[in-house]
Amino acid sequence: MDLGARIEERMEARGKLFATRGDFLKLLGSALCRDLGISATSSAETLEAALRTHCQDRVRLVRGGRARYVARHLPDEAFLREKAKRLGTFTVGQLALNLPLAKAAIPRALTLLMERGEVACVAIRADFAPVLRWVGSAPSGGDDDAHFRMAVQAIGKGGNFVPIHRLRAELGWERERFDRVVNRLRAGERILLNMGDPTRLRPDELDAAFQDENGMLYLTLNWLEARG
Repeated sequence: MDLGARIEERMEARGKLFATRGDFLKLLGSALCRDLGISATSSAETLEAALRTHCQDRVRLVRGGRARYVARHLPDEAFLREKAKRLGTFTVGQLALNLPLAKAAIPRALTLLMERGEVACVAIRADFAPVLRWVGSAPSGGDDDAHFRMAVQAIGKGGNFVPIHRLRAELGWERERFDRVVNRLRAGERILLNMGDPTRLRPDELDAAFQDENGMLYLTLNWLEARG
């Protein structure tokens, strides 16, 4: 297992999507810090260079509103989603506090959660600030294709190419529901499935890939724009 995967696995085991720089070094422990080539006295620049060299697209150093954080390489809304679940009911200011996101990224990420029906406005305060509430996962039924498309856009950061295991994690659907949507979109020529190199993925990521009725394993997909 490469160093980036080991670090991501450690963060997953501790239930951490992100951590402050100090907490991250404590979370890693001396062995992983040594392998990464850093110590408790390393500068932010040294840590950033080490993560860029060894962790690629798994873990990165980012600047939030008040501090620098080490964060898993996830869509912006993933960080808002986890905090919204914990808070239950909140204002935009409470949700945005102490996250590994630039202030300018919050509106777009929050808008995506509201468009998916995961966050709803339930009241307006006397100072006209909206009060929001975590509602839950995206609704099922006829909206599945639209939610699937929005998840592709979110993970692809506006592009159409995404890893299937990240798409499953983003949507959080049961396997049968996810596979049913993939098969429907594939039959309608809305997506293109790609095989890729399975040796680059961890066992859990391979398990979250897509296997068709012929036993063919696909790791990524492209959303195909509608023909005119």
